[in-house]
Amino acid sequence: MKKSLIALSLAALPVAAMADVTLYGQIKAGVEVSKVKVTTNGNTQKSATASEIADFGSRIGFKGHEHLGNNLNAIWQLEQNASVAGTDNGWSTRESFIGLEGGFGKIRAGKLDTTVKNTDDAIDPWEYSNPALGMGVFTRDSVSERKVSARYDTPVFGGFSASVQYAPRDNENPDDKYSHATASGDTYYAGLNYENSGFFGQYAGGYRKHTLLKNDDGTVRRSLGRKDGQLHRLTVGYDANNLAVAVAGQYGKNWESYGQYQNALSNGLIDADSDDRAVEATEVAATGAYRFGNVTPRISYAHGFKAKANGVKQDGSEYNQVVVGADYDFSKRTTALVSGGWLKAGKGDNKIQNYGGLVGLRHKF
Repeated sequence: MKKSLIALSLAALPVAAMADVTLYGQIKAGVEVSKVKVTTNGNTQKSATASEIADFGSRIGFKGHEHLGNNLNAIWQLEQNASVAGTDNGWSTRESFIGLEGGFGKIRAGKLDTTVKNTDDAIDPWEYSNPALGMGVFTRDSVSERKVSARYDTPVFGGFSASVQYAPRDNENPDDKYSHATASGDTYYAGLNYENSGFFGQYAGGYRKHTLLKNDDGTVRRSLGRKDGQLHRLTVGYDANNLAVAVAGQYGKNWESYGQYQNALSNGLIDADSDDRAVEATEVAATGAYRFGNVTPRISYAHGFKAKANGVKQDGSEYNQVVVGADYDFSKRTTALVSGGWLKAGKGDNKIQNYGGLVGLRHKF
């Protein structure tokens, strides 16, 4: 009897110790079909029609908190990509942090979503791999923006809240932390939000000292001409009573290279390293959706005005994009997805056409 009680006590220990830990995540993937055609100075390059099983950002995470008294909590999170296509590895590949939360707000340190990335969901609620099937071109500078940084978020006062964030130069370019041979890449972010009765407004911006061009593995190739970069986004909308509408405007200067800009337009057919000139781009986007029972049809439109590279307007850089689709909810956790998208940049002898469609499934846990 005594041995049974001891065994039961030991079995209960992990449960008690893990009582404040939450396991959560999403599995989402589908069949995606896409094709790209690029014309440069009259010479056309066509891709084959790609048909693939694509992961749309599957993830798994653990988060928890501990009450420290006096309305103060220790908070933490570890989240990682978990592609069903088997292309991801490693821990803390998504937002992961440790911090404190209380009446003063929330302060965290770790790999954090930027204030600009936090505005993505309103304008880009799509699930996709090819950027033509969502607002992936409009959000190209924020969708992957998670910075090793420190961030402070205020409490909500009368519907208003704000955030500030700092990514140190030696986290932006860790290989150079003892020599400082490359120009500083410190990055600063700020955000201001308002929400009341379904109406909302969001501003987010970033300022980067000497924008750094990085390779696929995150190492720095060089500074973007020692130019300081800036990125600004303003979003307004309404999300209540089964209706969701959002309109956004975005301006970026020296935040990326022209090669990176064209890489997003062409879904990777144009190499991001092909042109290191600094870009200045102004874009607008709108998304609308309405829920009918279990079905939510949705449409998005984006327009990019002619971009400048090193101050000179570039032919083939102005774009228009339309995405249409619908979600069907089997339950609160499982949803079927279908969408189609078309993107065209430029005209005549310099243009990019990128289009595709998908069917998929998403499950949240």
